[in-house]
This record gives sequence, structure tokens and C-alpha cells, in this order.
Amino acid sequence: MSIAAMTLEALSREAAQEGADALSPTKLEDSWRRSVEQHRLDPGRPARPRILTADECRHLREREESFLRIAQAGVNRLHEQVRDSGYCVLLTDAGGRTIDFRGQGSLEQEYRGRGFRLGACWSEEEEGTCGVGTAIVERTPILVHKQEHFLALNERITCSAAPIFGPDDELLGVLNASAVSSPDERRSQSLVYRLVAQNAALIENAVFAEACRGNWLVRLCPAGDDWGVDEGLYLALDGDGRIVHAARRLRRHLARLSQPPGGIGDLLDADAESLLRHAHEHPGVPMQVRCHATGGFFQLHLRAPSVTRARATVGRGRPREDDGFSALTSADPGVAASIERIKRLADSRVPILLNGETGAGKEAFARAIHRYSKRRDKPFVALNCAAIPESLIESELFGYREGAFTGARNKGCPGKVQLASGGTLFLDEIGDMPLALQTRLLRVLAEGEVMALGASEPERVDLHVVCATHRNLESMVAQGLFREDLLYRLNAATFRLPPLRERADIDALIARILEEEAEQCGRRIALSAEVEQRLRAYHWPGNVRELRNVLRFAVAVCDGATLTLAHLPESLQALHPAAPPPLPGAAVPQRDTAGKAEILDALQRTGWHISAAARQLGMSRSTFYRRMWRYGIAPPAEEGDGSAYS
Repeated sequence: MSIAAMTLEALSREAAQEGADALSPTKLEDSWRRSVEQHRLDPGRPARPRILTADECRHLREREESFLRIAQAGVNRLHEQVRDSGYCVLLTDAGGRTIDFRGQGSLEQEYRGRGFRLGACWSEEEEGTCGVGTAIVERTPILVHKQEHFLALNERITCSAAPIFGPDDELLGVLNASAVSSPDERRSQSLVYRLVAQNAALIENAVFAEACRGNWLVRLCPAGDDWGVDEGLYLALDGDGRIVHAARRLRRHLARLSQPPGGIGDLLDADAESLLRHAHEHPGVPMQVRCHATGGFFQLHLRAPSVTRARATVGRGRPREDDGFSALTSADPGVAASIERIKRLADSRVPILLNGETGAGKEAFARAIHRYSKRRDKPFVALNCAAIPESLIESELFGYREGAFTGARNKGCPGKVQLASGGTLFLDEIGDMPLALQTRLLRVLAEGEVMALGASEPERVDLHVVCATHRNLESMVAQGLFREDLLYRLNAATFRLPPLRERADIDALIARILEEEAEQCGRRIALSAEVEQRLRAYHWPGNVRELRNVLRFAVAVCDGATLTLAHLPESLQALHPAAPPPLPGAAVPQRDTAGKAEILDALQRTGWHISAAARQLGMSRSTFYRRMWRYGIAPPAEEGDGSAYS
């Protein structure tokens, strides 16, 4: 009997004895079978995990920059909790590739020798049964302890891993804690396992909060539980108090109800008006509410929409449910018009081409298109055509069959096109796609078919293709660098995203991004008049991406409550002029609806005294609160209160 067969038999016996406990090896039997029968791996293989090259690792981290930023606090927190016991912490992308690593300097050589390092690939297809790879496949937290690893060279290590999902249930990555030496008893890992699962849930909630920053955000914690112990339940509300989105953990609870709640009042003994009144009268104090379905009590924390919080000046209308564009709402006439046209195409099969400078927000728009469409519950798959070597892009995009080339995996591998079927395929830097592959992409667009490398028959796919470029494709066609027929397929729905220096809503963008970056640090920070003037005048070659990095840097080095010129990076000290201001008499976009402006003016005149402001406008307090909620106006936080919730 082979080693693999003997281990499978032992796992079957253990699983039967221990049942389906999360810390029992029940799920590992399936993983071992996949490793043997599907992936055809050799448990005696001597090779360590594949390590990405420095360039591949850099491109991967750039692509995952947003996820890395949001997950950083959770990764650091877990590392602080387990490092003194000899554990290292990994964060991987959805494919099991390590994008962040935390370890102890004294154990660095041993970690590296075991494959715990930046760029290491821990997918089940390559490494067999392991923490990261098996968590990806099973989509649940898992413990793989010592000899339970498929490869014999990993039999000394222990791995606790938990997947992290996005708001649309898409897998974003895996959080993992591993030790190179630990007790033989797998139950000894129960605490680390639970810490990993808890921190993965915290990261998942942070991702949800970021994605829904344009909505009212509610966090529910069981009454009496400390925030550091319970990760809470999240949901997002629109301007009418309707539930437009719920985080994954809360959706499981809502699915058990006989009738899904439409508004917050259908779920709890509180409505939007009472939530806002409590936030105003008891700033920083959670509100106790009762759930209609269970009778249980919760502590409710409320956060206002980031784009229209307190004295913000950008309003928005009623959003569509799961509206991916809520965070991109703009007072710039050109951008606003593009958003409305794009929305009408979101559910079509018309390819969309986004043209704009580096950092102008092309991928953010592509993701918004996906989240706005009926395909929102299906995959969103992105490929940067400029970031992958020409020798690899064909197999990466179209996939390959077993034996297609030397080194091909057993059973082959699907490409991005196949993985995106049913959902959205985003091709960034389409102008860098080799000419030969442009022909094959045409077939996908025209016929809905893809031919993998080494395949004898085409495969049907159903997807929406969104492309982006910073290049002039018409000029490239004239130079013979881009296919004219492909351009004709794409240019029916071309949208130009203006550079930041041309946008009329730059002030609102600066305010929104500053607030987001300050909230990440638990702070409230204002801009000095000199900084406001400098940010308006700068030419922003890196556009919105550069603006965010500048403000992130400034917030990090600022030790007070106001950003000054001294806090800006050197690139803004040598000032480049921006585009000239509008001519006298030119139309300036209105940043407020009339109703919202009146509400804000009344609040400011009365020092945020609700009754007095309501009297000035001839409204009842209830009507005034409803208007505040509709326009996303939250009471200002108390000085020194940096919490995102009040």
C-alpha cells in the first residue's frame, strides 16, 4: 500500500471517530483524495513551494494594493497575538500566493526553508493538502497539523488558515498562521485556529465597510460582548433606511427568516429616524436594540456615509441595491454623465472600453460596473496585459490542457476567460496585448467561445468584457500595433476618465479620501488653507492613486489635528501648475441639492441644535431627522473621538 493510500485510510478512521468538528480532520480526507486523484501529486516530492520572481511579486502586490491596505491591521493584530509562540503569519491572494508575511527575525532562516516567505505559492494544486490551499477549496477555516500535510517535507509544520471573502462572496485571499515546531496533539492548536478565524472575520468586515462607505453602515454586537471578542454583524442602509447589503456572516442569519427584511425597522425595534436621533443625543454611545426575529438584544453602532458625512458637500440620489457606483458619485459633469451611460450598459454584452491616465480609477470603474450588473454574484476576474510576460499571457488568459507544453500541470489549467464565465472579465492595459492574442480575443467577443492551448474543441463562455488603456488605440492601429477590427468591437462604448487636474470635484475627492485615510488610523484630521491651495494647484500626474498616496503619507507623519505643508511629500514641495481655472462666468457644478444645503445651513447657524434648526425651516423634529438621513448628514463627532462609529 502506498504512503498516500495509508494516510487516506488513517484520515478516514480519524474522521469517523471525531466527527465534523472544525478542528477534526474530517475535511482533510477530501483534500488528500484531490491531491492524489485530481492533482496527481507525489507526497514524497522534495521541492519546496514555488516562489514568484521579484517582478511577479511586485506586480501581484500592486494589483492587491487595496486588499493589502485594508487587511494590514488584521495581519498585524494576529502577528502580535501569536509571534511570541513561534508562529509566522501569511496573507495570500485568492490563488494562494503570499502577498504579505510577518515572522520573527530569529526564525527567519527556518521560515524561509519551509517556504514561509513573500511570493511563496501555497495552492492545493501545487502543494496538496495544506492550510492555505485547502481553505481556498473548502471556503472555510481549517487546521492542517503536521503529518496531515500531503507532502512529507511539510510534516513538521502546523497551519491554521481562514479564507477572506468580499461583499459579493468573491474569495479575496487567506489569512494563515504557521509554526515550524509545535506539540503533536492537534487540539493544542485550538487557540491559534480561533485567533486566525477571528482576525479573518475582522478583515472581512473591514472590506465590507470600505466597499459600503457610500451607505449608512450598521454594526451589531451581542449585548454585553466586547468589540475585541465579537467581530459583529454588518449591514448597509440607503437614504430611506432600507437594507441594501449585508455582510456574509449576517446574510446567513437573514437567510433563516421566513421573509427577508426590507428596512431596518423590519429587523430591529428601531427605524432610521431613531438611530440618527440617538447618534445626535448620545454621541459615541452604542444604541441597544432588539431583534424582532430572535428577541435577542444587540449594541448598535452607526457610521454615516463617508462621501456625505457631517459637513461634506457632495450629495447623491437614491442608490440602486448593491450599487457599485455609490463610492464613485461625482459632481464633475463629465464623470457623472459617464456613470449614467455606463449604468445603462452594465447588463448588456456590449464590451466597454475605459480610457484614462494611470491612476485615474479605471479598475475602480470596472469593479463598479460588475457590482451594478446582474452578474454581481458571479466572478470578477482581472488581468493586467502589461504585467505578464508575453510568453505567459496566452496560457494565463485562455488556459491550457494537459500536455499542452513542457511543464504544464496535470489536468491543465483554466484561463482568466474561463474563470470569468458568467461574470466580468477586466482586461487592463489592453493596448499591451500581443497582436496574435488580439485575434483570439476577437473570437471570444464575437462568438462567445474560447480555445484553450492544446484543446481540440472550443469552449462556450458567457461574460461581460471591460477593457482599459492609457494609450491612444487609434494611433496604435495606424502604426500596425493594434488590430482595427478589435478596436471597432471596443470603441462603440468608450468612456474617457478625465485626469484629476481636470475634474471639477477635486475638492470633494480630497475631502473624502482624507477622511477615509484618517479613519484608518482612528483619527480626525483637517487641512490647513495652505495645503488646500497646494493640493488644488498640483498637476497630479498619478491622478487619484497619487492623491490617495499623498494623503496617506501626510496622515501618517502628522502628529496633530491639522495637515500643514510640512507634512506633504517632497513631490508637492516643488509645485507644478495645474490646468488654468475656469473662465469668469463659466458654470461651476453645484455640490449640494437645495434641500441638503438648507439643512446644513440651518444646522451650522444653530450650532447643530436639531430643534432650533427644524424650527428655522418650519419642520417637525421627525421630518428634520428624516431629511438628515436622506442626505447622509451625520452629527459631527466629539473632538478627539476618532472612531468610525458613533
